[in-house]
Amino acid sequence: MTRTIMVIPLGNSFGLTSVILSLVKLFYPKKKIIFFKPFPDSSHNIYNTTYILKKYFSISSIQPILHEKEKFLSKKIYIKKIIKDNLELYYSYKKKYDIILIEGKKNNNNNYYIHNLNIIFSNKINVELLFYNSNNNISHFIQQIEFYKKNNIFNNILGIINNFCNSNCKLYNNIIFKKEYFDKYIFYKNKINLINIPWNKKLIFFPIHEIFKSIKIINKIKQEYNIHLIKSFILYKKQLLNNFIYINNFSILFSSNIFIQKYDKFVKFILNNNIFHSIIFTNCNKYNICILKKIKKKYNIHIPFFYTILIFRKVMNIIKNFNINSLKNDQILIKYITNYISKYINKIIFLDNSFKNKIIHTHYSSILFKKNLIEKARNINCNILLPEGNEERIIHAANIISNLNIAHCTLLGNSNIIYNIAKNNKINISKNITIINPTDIYQDYIEKLFLLRSHKGMNLKSAKHLVQDNMILGSLLLRYGQVDGMVCGIKYTTADVLRTAIQIIGIKDTEKKYFNSLVSSSFFMLLKDRVLIYSDCAVNINPNIHQLANIAIETANLSMLFNIKPKIAMLSYSTGCSGSGDTVEKVKHATNLVKKIKPNFIIDGPIQYDAASNIVISNIKAPLSPLKGNANIFIFPDLNSGNITYKAVQQSANAYSIGPILQGLNRPVNDLSRGATIDDIVYTILVTIIQSNIS
Repeated sequence: MTRTIMVIPLGNSFGLTSVILSLVKLFYPKKKIIFFKPFPDSSHNIYNTTYILKKYFSISSIQPILHEKEKFLSKKIYIKKIIKDNLELYYSYKKKYDIILIEGKKNNNNNYYIHNLNIIFSNKINVELLFYNSNNNISHFIQQIEFYKKNNIFNNILGIINNFCNSNCKLYNNIIFKKEYFDKYIFYKNKINLINIPWNKKLIFFPIHEIFKSIKIINKIKQEYNIHLIKSFILYKKQLLNNFIYINNFSILFSSNIFIQKYDKFVKFILNNNIFHSIIFTNCNKYNICILKKIKKKYNIHIPFFYTILIFRKVMNIIKNFNINSLKNDQILIKYITNYISKYINKIIFLDNSFKNKIIHTHYSSILFKKNLIEKARNINCNILLPEGNEERIIHAANIISNLNIAHCTLLGNSNIIYNIAKNNKINISKNITIINPTDIYQDYIEKLFLLRSHKGMNLKSAKHLVQDNMILGSLLLRYGQVDGMVCGIKYTTADVLRTAIQIIGIKDTEKKYFNSLVSSSFFMLLKDRVLIYSDCAVNINPNIHQLANIAIETANLSMLFNIKPKIAMLSYSTGCSGSGDTVEKVKHATNLVKKIKPNFIIDGPIQYDAASNIVISNIKAPLSPLKGNANIFIFPDLNSGNITYKAVQQSANAYSIGPILQGLNRPVNDLSRGATIDDIVYTILVTIIQSNIS
């Protein structure tokens, strides 16, 4: 399974390349890795990270899809388009690599649009998050953390990296960056891995040609300087003359042209301390440069002089924020840096024993779920029957499924009517769609229906009449193996669909030792950052202990079919022993029965919804719960609570739901609401295809 790690900068991205390279070092060469920066800076230049990964690690990078913002009517449309395109790009590479490292977009100015890019993109893929901070501004750091907390992005977090390589000890020792303070006051007992990388002077090297380019040196620079590195800087001030500490000869001295006024002391200082690589003068103009050149000649100073028109403060700010990771051609330095940083981030990638027990709260995002539905269904060769073939929405959905080469669809209906509807709605019916006219085949199924239901008093006359109903005829086709699954309900009630399916398809015999077989239902609730399953919200009005346990087991089996590891919350108005009543006792005994039948299931109950779904509340209300606030299956004690909750979440949280998905039948039959959209029908067909694979 591909592991995706996304690094999101909190503010500027100074030193971020070093962290990306150090992450690569942890996995390379054992894992097949690719790098992706979906939202590059507007300059679109080649990135240091991309260059270094290719040159020294032979690791490729995904070339992002770029769009010019001006071509879009609004920023919202622009964001939607670049996210959609780059997500498709991400998924096209996902199966080919073990590790995908993603670099989020840096946000220097607390820009909401950039926050949104990072949040939406990370929520739409099953990603582990690393937050990266190299900002000396503590309030800015806290502000960024609070923003991401409000957007519930910390569920999948590996940790926060604070890079103090360019900071002083005072900042490094600030209480805000102490783990104990961080856990208690910032994340409120929801512990987050906090890694502080201390300053290391041995790793600070600056390329002269890059520095000179940044501070706009006026005079011509000799070619030989392009290969030199600067180890450290000395700021020339008056105090320095009397209080000077020796620094090696890779140092560079910054001086302002105001020292022309006291050049005698200045020259004496230089000649007595022959340690400097070069001298840079700020605030320069033609007059000052001329004087400085005369001084250099008069005192026979061999150290090169360089001049910039920038003021002293401006030059210092450039140096302070200079990105040492622009060292694209220094393999030794890259090795030093990656070795140093990887020692600290090793733990949060869980290669260290001390972190083996850490639970990563990864969620199945809705977009990933939908994509996997298509891919999984495409690998199953099956035929899905749609008995309401004369309906425009059904024709449209069947055509989509066929055109995507996902499955074969069979429409039950009059071919002339179906083609006329298709023509009027500009639908080109795929050649992979089969149309069966019911009048051509129903005679073959009269006797079969009679034999199937004669023990309930059905005669041949009744069978002949009933078999002309498309849903009953379709159910017979499914029972006798002519098709692999059936989807209907646009013209029928849920009760009609369920009754016909039970009478003709039949109910599975499961766990007969413990309870009678049962048909129940589930809804896939597709939230923006996760997929949840609610059961039973459509069929069983007031299930008893055994029925509730059956529903939980069937729902867990359904979830595994869709690559969702079941974490089952048996819901009640009480968590543990906090309340009492008939419903609480029912849920308690049903939970114990599931544990007895399926001892390996992760299940807890009775438990309240908030304690089952929220990590912080779980730590308070149910600290010993195996769910850890991370449940993905919610079993409601009755139809009343289940149906109300699913509709409330669907409407208030803008969640997309797929269902009801019927479970417990011998062959897959799924119900559509009478107001189902084309998308609803398509996704219900996809679910039915996947269910058919185990029927």
